Amino acid sequence: MCLLGFSSMLALRLEPCELAGQLYILDVPKVELPLWLCIADFESRFNTHVIGRANSDGSRDYGLFQISDRYWCAPPEKTAYHAFNECNVNCTELLSDNITSAVRCARLIKKQQGWTAWSVYAEFCNGTLTDADKCFQQTTEAATTEPILQIETTTFDPEID
Repeated sequence: MCLLGFSSMLALRLEPCELAGQLYILDVPKVELPLWLCIADFESRFNTHVIGRANSDGSRDYGLFQISDRYWCAPPEKTAYHAFNECNVNCTELLSDNITSAVRCARLIKKQQGWTAWSVYAEFCNGTLTDADKCFQQTTEAATTEPILQIETTTFDPEID
């Protein structure tokens, strides 16, 4: 039982292409993927369960995209600084390995405030970014050189001990 409690507290750290695939499944346009990957990298290092240190106003940032509980989500406890819940979500939902709520909220933030809503955008994500297309390409070399799984079959002989 102790092991189960411990494992539920471990954070999921996504690989960049894994995140790109999940974002694409959640209808994020491919042309935006490099920006979302950059933001997730510099905000949380692709970790879903990150809660940032308190900001100067006491608010905290949650999850993969470090979404503020001052305006965008409802903090787990009542606070003096909480002003809105624009994403209509509890902040703890943004810490889930299922990133659907985090992506929906982040896209709403981007729609209302643009990429500059993330402080990392200007310094790290507003230039040449890694192309996410590589995450969706299967190279012909990999397809032809990857080993084929071989299953060894044996027949059961009841005569053998």
